[in-house]
Amino acid sequence: MLNLSLLITSGETERKITAVGVTKILTEGPAMLNESYVHLWAGLLNALVCMFEEGVDTSTPQDEHFIEIEDTPGYTTAFNQLVFATKKPLDPFAGSVANPKVHLAESLKKASVRYPGKLQPLIQSGIKGESINKLQEYLLSANIASLS
Repeated sequence: MLNLSLLITSGETERKITAVGVTKILTEGPAMLNESYVHLWAGLLNALVCMFEEGVDTSTPQDEHFIEIEDTPGYTTAFNQLVFATKKPLDPFAGSVANPKVHLAESLKKASVRYPGKLQPLIQSGIKGESINKLQEYLLSANIASLS
């Protein structure tokens, strides 16, 4: 269920916002490591790793219809330039989070120092298969050998 809800996030900026938010929930929210929610921790981390590994969906939704330029009366080059002018996407984490995968690894390291011996068992018991390998890659890319 968690995998599905994160995987439907589309757009590069939206996925980065989601990744940073979920990382904060996993690593900075002490409630996630309490008995009430600890059973959800590994599933949420696994969903985040799956979201990282899924490509960004750039397809056009079926319900979006565009007018063909050739069918538009009064088409001119000046009009064409205005229609297709694009705004640079706003990155709310431009100065603080360059790579969400590295940010996850660094945040996991900080959390493992705050909660020694708590994260490693959760990761080992809850993250399986390719996700654990990808998580190791994130840790290595952040120059983190292991979590406490």
